[in-house]
Amino acid sequence: MLKLMKINKVIATTASTFLILCCGTLMASNPLESSMKIEKEMDKAAVSTQNSVDKLADQTADMAQTYQVTLQSIDSSKAYNSSIEGYIRRQDTEMASIQKQMDGIDDTERAIIPMMEDMIESIDQFIHLDVPFLMVEREKRVNFLREMMLRVDVSNSEKYRKILEAYQVENDYGSSVDSYEQEISVGGLKKTVDFLRVGRIALVYQSRDEETRAYWDNTSRSWVSIGDEYRKSIREGIKMARGQANLDLINLPIATIKATR
Repeated sequence: MLKLMKINKVIATTASTFLILCCGTLMASNPLESSMKIEKEMDKAAVSTQNSVDKLADQTADMAQTYQVTLQSIDSSKAYNSSIEGYIRRQDTEMASIQKQMDGIDDTERAIIPMMEDMIESIDQFIHLDVPFLMVEREKRVNFLREMMLRVDVSNSEKYRKILEAYQVENDYGSSVDSYEQEISVGGLKKTVDFLRVGRIALVYQSRDEETRAYWDNTSRSWVSIGDEYRKSIREGIKMARGQANLDLINLPIATIKATR
């Protein structure tokens, strides 16, 4: 039994030793694994840190590029704004000039209307002081001008043009020859007579039966009867004015203007 107890003791000692060795081995293996695990974690952290650094570097590069683009945009905006400011200044100068011209036009408009009215009155007075030919036609032209001045749908430039046209017509009468017929009162009787006008130097008429004839004396503002010596000349002059005969010299009565001192 004692032997058996020794054997059990040996076995127990051996088992204890094995357990100690096993435990020592196990304890010895744990620091290595921990170190490896720590190294792996450090590698992972390094990779993560590098990724963060790379990401920050990319972001910094993007921000730098964005900053450069922003600076360029600011420079472009400054140049554009400077150009726009110059354009606006030029526009303001032009607008001020246009406004000044418009103010001048308004002053001209205010001045030209009375002037045109005076022109119409002048031509009316001239017609009634002139040799009295085509009076109905000429007075009608003046009345047209007066009515035109009251119309708001006719521009001042058009009104002025029409007045100048009337002046031109009156001016042309002085260098033209004309013949027309008209009913007048002769000796208290109404007669249709043929008029002959040579510019403004001679205005005569002769009745259809060639028994009555007269010339206009603008000094006395009256008709003066003339004799048979002018019968043929007046007849030929009327034909020439109407294009019914060739132009030739004729004898017509012309009132002389006496010089006054």
